[in-house]
Amino acid sequence: MPTQIPDVKEKIGAGLTYLTLGIWGLIWLLISSRSYFDQKDFIRFHCYQSIFVGLLFMFIPQGFAILFSLIIQIIGLIPLSSLITDALHAVHGVLQTIFHYGLLALIIYCVISSLFGKYTNIPYISQIANRMLR
Repeated sequence: MPTQIPDVKEKIGAGLTYLTLGIWGLIWLLISSRSYFDQKDFIRFHCYQSIFVGLLFMFIPQGFAILFSLIIQIIGLIPLSSLITDALHAVHGVLQTIFHYGLLALIIYCVISSLFGKYTNIPYISQIANRMLR
């Protein structure tokens, strides 16, 4: 990762990208596309990474919901399987809650580290964001 030192504006902008789940990062990248190479890598890295974290936050829970809905509907075809489907509803609720709180903790971690001027290292997502900087 680059060794540029970000100023206060860039740190706050990087923190805001995570708080808006990448929407501010996308807007920032679109607005500043004219001077693309004049931007520091710090803000661009956090913009890209916040976009991917936002996509995770939006689409993974929906995938879980679709998967559990299909499983519950298939098992619901079996007579007297209401006990199993009720248990699956409970498991789905617990998994959704764990996933949401886990992603919330990840977002808070990313905000705090970006406000300190550090690059966060999230497996796979940070690698993709680094590739986008090239």
